[in-house]
Order: sequence, then structure tokens, then C-alpha cells
Amino acid sequence: MRLLAIAAACCLNATLNASAADIKSISRLATGPGNVLFVADWKAARVHAITLPEAKQEPAATAFNILDLESLLSGQVGGARVTVEDMVLRPGTSEAYVAISYGAAKTPALIVVTSDHKARRIDLKAAKSTSIELRDAPSPKSEFWNETPERSFTVTDMKWRDGEIFVAGLSNQDFASTLRRVKYPFDAKQSTTSIEIYHTGHNLIETRAPIRAMTFATWGGKPYLVAAYTCTPIVTIPLDDLKDGAHVRGKTIAEMGYGNTPAGILSYSKKTEQGKTEDFLMLVNFQRGGSIIPLSQIEAASSRPGFDKPVPFGQIAGLEVTPAPLGGVLRIDNLDDKSFIVVRRRLESDSLQLITIGKDLSFRISDFLSEYAFQDYSFKGNEFQLKYIKPRQDKMLKEEGFADHVKPSE
Repeated sequence: MRLLAIAAACCLNATLNASAADIKSISRLATGPGNVLFVADWKAARVHAITLPEAKQEPAATAFNILDLESLLSGQVGGARVTVEDMVLRPGTSEAYVAISYGAAKTPALIVVTSDHKARRIDLKAAKSTSIELRDAPSPKSEFWNETPERSFTVTDMKWRDGEIFVAGLSNQDFASTLRRVKYPFDAKQSTTSIEIYHTGHNLIETRAPIRAMTFATWGGKPYLVAAYTCTPIVTIPLDDLKDGAHVRGKTIAEMGYGNTPAGILSYSKKTEQGKTEDFLMLVNFQRGGSIIPLSQIEAASSRPGFDKPVPFGQIAGLEVTPAPLGGVLRIDNLDDKSFIVVRRRLESDSLQLITIGKDLSFRISDFLSEYAFQDYSFKGNEFQLKYIKPRQDKMLKEEGFADHVKPSE
């Protein structure tokens, strides 16, 4: 009996207590309670909870204007070429945590970038951390397209909510699309739910392809998971349905466009032109721009029967959304009540950037050469421009570092 108890204790210890020094890869990040940062290591099929040191609290509206992020990150890893895996903002600070892989071996690194254009690499060997192994991870031997390990989809998105970390991805089960729930501080328990959906573009009930981006929302007093899949159905699932061992079908409420992979979906609030505060979701994509989705639209769509018939390629169905000019955005997070922080690849300059974008219009004025940019353009005497355009432009110019470009009103 004593040997069995020792063996059980050793097994539990192995399940829970791998150090951050052992991180072999990073696919997704999530901020947790207090100073906790969750790091998903797909190679080891683990989630690490790193306790960060105290950080200076920054006032709202701390702008990020880092237009050459690649060289800043590369300088932290000896000049090697880097790939950004994920980015999150540490709430209440001017610290953005950027997960990268670099070099031929795709070595993982975690780098803190601040709004004053400084960067520092986190010493994972010295970091205080705990971790948990994810059950039933995919085999490391199988590959997609002869290069991408199936195991790299163990964690496709990860979010913190009310004492739990929600982990979307794949398992090695027949119904591979999986949502795991893990309480923190970690114990040996974890809830695993397999998920199927009706895919509007493919006309298939799909059980393998995983959630690619997810967020939470509440309506009618009930919490829901809102998920986006490749090619791009939107699905809602009541959180109460996500129980250990359950197999659930999410309700497909919309089709957002074929030939696309979601890069992220984010909940946020903003004031409308009528002065009311409303809740929205921002969906950003690798192959398309962004979509601003009122939460009221999600609620209304979720109250209707789910899709069970195909949507023709090229059509958007189920939601009335506003397109957002967010091409090239790789990752997005809330900076504060008025702004997003994004990692993007700006196509015109082929530059990797870490920048602030206002939630009001969701673009940067310095991206464009328009009539307003010419030195001899004047707002004087044009009531429409002075009332509706100039105040927004002045705000963007100041936030983007061009306060000297603000034109006089008179």
C-alpha cells in the first residue's frame, strides 16, 4: 500500500509540477488573477501558471507606437528571425507580453514590450510557476501538410474566467475538437468536453476541426461561450453544457466568410454616438479584415434555430456586422476602455508592429494618405468637418505621435 501511495503521489507530482524552465513551446497566452500569466506549451501538452513580479500601474490611454517590433524582439534572442505566437496585455500596465519562437529549432521565448519602446526577455528558468498536464493530447507523430504537427493544435485558444482557465484545442479522441476547463490554483482535476458543430460552408457536422478563437458573453442571465471556427462559422454554447465527459453540439448562428481563419475574438464595450455604452465582439482574421459584432446581434441570433443548411461561398449570413479596417492583425487585446492593442503585419511596409488602435473607428490615421494629410488642407469654415472629423483626427494624431500635425480650427 505504501508503494502504491508513493507511486500515486509521484504521478500526481508529474502531472502538476513541471517548471516553467521546462517550457518547450508556446502557442497561447492568457492573463489570470493578480499577477498570473498562463502559458500553453503544446509540445509538452501543459499549461503553466507563471507568477509575475509586481509592475507599475499605468494610467489609461498609454499609447503603443512600436513600428518595428521585429527588430525589438529579435534583439532579445541574439538577432535570430522570430515568429510571433501570441500577445496579451497585462491589465492595468503598459506591459505587453509577446510569445515568440525563433531560429531553426523554433525555440520559445517570452518577451515583455513596453510602450516606451523597451523590451526584456523573461527568464523562464527563474520564474515562479506551477503547471498542469492536459489529458489526451494529440500524437506528436501526425502532421498536417507535411509540416505542421497535429499536437501543435492542443491549445488553439485560452481564456480565464471566474476561477478557471478555458482551453480550446484538440485531443486524441475520436471526437477530437475539445474544450478543457481547469481550475486555478491547479489540482489534478480537469473537465474535458468534446464539441461538434454544423459547418455552414462545408455542409458537414464536424467533430475534428477545433475552435480557433473564443470569448464569453452573458444574456438572459446565462453565460455563454462564443466561438469562431475556420472558414468561418460563429457558434454559441451555454457554459453549463461544458461538463466533464459530455459531448455537445454548439449552435451555429452565423457564417462570416469562407477561406479564412480567425486570429482572435474579443469582448469589449464602447460608447455609441448616442452616448450609450454597448457591448460588442471584435473578430479579427488572418485572411480577412475585422468584424464589429454587437452583442445584441449575437443574443438575437442565438435565440433563433441554428443553421442546418449550407451558406453559399461568398455570403455573410446570420449577423449584421460592421467591417473593421484591421487587415494584417495577428493578435488583439484590450488596452483600456477606449483602445485596442494589436500585433499586426503592415502590408505596405512589410513591418511587424505593436500599436494602439482606437475602438471608436478601429484604424490609424497615419496609415493613410488622404486629403487631410496635405499641409495646405484647412478645416476652417467647414462646420461638418469641424464637428465630426477634426476632433477624432486630432485624438488619433496625438495618440500616434503626430501632435505637431494637428491643424488649427480657425
